[in-house]
Amino acid sequence: MSKNNIEDEKYNIFNEFIIHDCAILSESYYCASAEEVIPEEEFDYYSSRGKTMLGYYLTDWQKDTSPPEWGGKVWPRHSFFNTRVINTAPYEYLIMDDAGQGFYGGLGDNKFAEKQLSPKTRFHQLAKVDDQVYGVGWGRDVFKRLGPEQWECISTEIKAPSGNGCGFEDMDGFSKNDLYAVGGTNDIWHFDGEKWRYIDVCDEQMLPLSVCCAEDGYVYIGCAWGIVLRGRGEEWDVFHTDKNIKFCDTVAYKGRVFFGSENGVFVSQQNTEAFSCQPYDFEGQIAPLNARRLDAGHGLLLAASLNSVALYDGERWQYLYGGGPSPKEEAMLLEMLTQEAEQDLDELTELADKLKSAKGQG
Repeated sequence: MSKNNIEDEKYNIFNEFIIHDCAILSESYYCASAEEVIPEEEFDYYSSRGKTMLGYYLTDWQKDTSPPEWGGKVWPRHSFFNTRVINTAPYEYLIMDDAGQGFYGGLGDNKFAEKQLSPKTRFHQLAKVDDQVYGVGWGRDVFKRLGPEQWECISTEIKAPSGNGCGFEDMDGFSKNDLYAVGGTNDIWHFDGEKWRYIDVCDEQMLPLSVCCAEDGYVYIGCAWGIVLRGRGEEWDVFHTDKNIKFCDTVAYKGRVFFGSENGVFVSQQNTEAFSCQPYDFEGQIAPLNARRLDAGHGLLLAASLNSVALYDGERWQYLYGGGPSPKEEAMLLEMLTQEAEQDLDELTELADKLKSAKGQG
């Protein structure tokens, strides 16, 4: 798999691309994977797909007087598709697509393309619990990464034909002996380090898409149709929000749980008896993102929509790419324009009065 360094357009690196995933690689280093937008008549899943890019942002590069500056790597058309990226070690990452192709981006010369996995093994998500990386996919595939190009299946006992709608879409855990994997219609499983156990949450039909194990000891599962599950073990509660929402990503960060979707980010407080999941306003500091991808790590929260990336340090949100004025800035701008318009009107009224007076005297 060849790659090319991107030298130009460092301020507009994702032009003509759609951002697909994001990851925090260290306190000062962040990345986002993206796919080229090509005309519909040229696209074919098997023979004609767009380029794939991994854009990266380093705080040391930034200048106070310039827009955010990005670097990146690009792979030619039909190399990657539906990519996922995850932080493996400080400043290092693994990017993979749903066909099992991968590239490891380590420090120095520790960068290499990885051999494609078995054609029957496709990862829909990469996850990390403690320092262990996992790959999960349809047919209830859960693979543990042992090292470069080395993966061990730990879900053999529960594997199912991939065409019957069984999971997985995502996985998280409190430890390697306390994992939760979700995906497929009502397909939710727990792993205790030795055996997998199916969790029958309720009779209601649901489609789990994302999961996180939060600091308050609860497991939060974001589903299609605006459904959120909260519980652990055998005790679960089901909550309904906007039925038009698909919660594509779920992360815990500093006492709150954030749910990403293409319709906006939702937020819930941890450690509360009464669950409430509300649209998130990004603290009123930036215009809200329709962020379907979220990542929390190194004390930070990263959010990515199709064409914007924003970072939160627990106090301040800032755009790293794209975006627009914050709601407060928009309100201030509107107030300023209104005041200017009122002043102009007063001046015009005063001028009209003087003209009338002068005409009357004449």
